[in-house]
Amino acid sequence: MKPRARWSTLLLSLALWLAPAQRALAAEEAAPQLALHPCVIVGEKNPEQVRGHQLACTTVLVPANVRRVPDEQVTAFLDKEPRKTCAPPAAKKTNECLARLATATQAARAVLITITPGQVTRVSGLVVGAEGEVIDQKSIQLRNRGQSQDELLRTALARLKDQLNLLPAKSVTAAPEPTPIPPPAPPAVASTPPSDAPSAAPAPDAVLTATPPAPRERSPLLGQSWKTPVAYSAAGVGLVAMGIAGYLALSGDQAMRQSNLPFANNGYPLVTEVGSVLALREEASRKRTFAGIGAAAGAVLIGTGAYLWFTDRPRAATPGLSGVSVGPGGVSVSGVLP
Repeated sequence: MKPRARWSTLLLSLALWLAPAQRALAAEEAAPQLALHPCVIVGEKNPEQVRGHQLACTTVLVPANVRRVPDEQVTAFLDKEPRKTCAPPAAKKTNECLARLATATQAARAVLITITPGQVTRVSGLVVGAEGEVIDQKSIQLRNRGQSQDELLRTALARLKDQLNLLPAKSVTAAPEPTPIPPPAPPAVASTPPSDAPSAAPAPDAVLTATPPAPRERSPLLGQSWKTPVAYSAAGVGLVAMGIAGYLALSGDQAMRQSNLPFANNGYPLVTEVGSVLALREEASRKRTFAGIGAAAGAVLIGTGAYLWFTDRPRAATPGLSGVSVGPGGVSVSGVLP
């Protein structure tokens, strides 16, 4: 056999051997990855708004590079379902329905998106595999801050897409980018000053002078410490006690005078008046006693307040010897005399 015919036969055998693998790889690449159930819009009655929300759900949620099952195949599958949908509450077993959708369309996963528009827009996603297992389930809730409903919905869908596990790991894993190697840094050149250059004089040590804090001055009404406020309070309460004592003393004196009226002009009270006379005298005695107690307490409080107020005042310089000087003419003393 000639060499050219031998090489032709070898290449033909190799092509026939690789053909099944190429067909299997092409079939795997052509297989859809995602079966998207029609997005369910909750609470919206306007058909145009429903179609707009479903369009936003399809365009925003599913990336452009994802192989998605055509909508005709999904609709054909749902037409065979008893409730024409896999969404609850119409479908009692949503996971099984989505698994059948993935199996019937030969997709790796089936996704159901539920949208509840309004002042608080909520977007939920459910991803189910062909075996019926729940792969992922997420929910995003956004409050309207003045933007349009369409903008709010697209923002919620974009966030859900970033968090929801839509595709298998091998489909979304990208090759890591090579780490750029930084250029080598130029070698450092040590510069040596010439020998005849004057050396820098050492900086003198810093001298830290501590400035004593200025004495805190307070107004005469506040005093120097807690004594002045307490003095004002004690004096105020004492004045109130003295006022009450004065009122009780006057009231008791008046009651005593009323009890003496039956004895005027060397008279005597009637038998029916004896009880009232005794009651007036007891009232006068009781009020005088309370007046004495109140006056004593008020005097003590006022005295205490005055003592605290005087002891909280700044003291003057103490008189005494300030200096002594001796000279040929005599001795002089300078100081503060009392």
